Amino acid sequence: MPSLINLESQRDRLVEEIMELAESTSAEEIAGATDSDGADELIVKFNELEAAIADKVDAIVATIAAQKGDIAYLKSRRDEFNRAIDLKIKALEKFENYLKLIIAERPNAQLKGKDATIKIVKNGGVQPIWLNPDIEERNFPPDLVAITTTYKVDRQAVLKKLAESGEDNLVVDGEQIACLQPRGTHLRIG
Repeated sequence: MPSLINLESQRDRLVEEIMELAESTSAEEIAGATDSDGADELIVKFNELEAAIADKVDAIVATIAAQKGDIAYLKSRRDEFNRAIDLKIKALEKFENYLKLIIAERPNAQLKGKDATIKIVKNGGVQPIWLNPDIEERNFPPDLVAITTTYKVDRQAVLKKLAESGEDNLVVDGEQIACLQPRGTHLRIG
């Protein structure tokens, strides 16, 4: 089956043939002719190509709609799986907390089985610290505070300056610092 581009190319070539035929036909021939076989044949071909293009466009739109439906279905399944995972994680956390309470009351803080042992152990890594939430970070002693500065370009201010200047480029002190980019595109299907 020919692609949409091939069908459109064929149609464009046919339109050129029809135009050449129309230009080469004199006014007298047009006035006297009731039915030109060559022109009728080209018009029939043109109508067939237009119908094939319309069918191809409809098939493309149907394929895209089917893919979007598949994606929506898979997303809903993903959401169901995520909910099931969350439930299992919470249930396991509750069970582990329950075990921790039981084991904490036992001597040596452990339970031994034939092949495995469950015990409470301290976490490794950096030990957590508590910081008084009533004291703002800037009011901590200076030797305990790191001062950081971050810069963020205000895009709205840049857009406003560009709009005020009426230019596509924003130049400050002879240096280009921003310019408008072409807008993106998307398909509208329907």
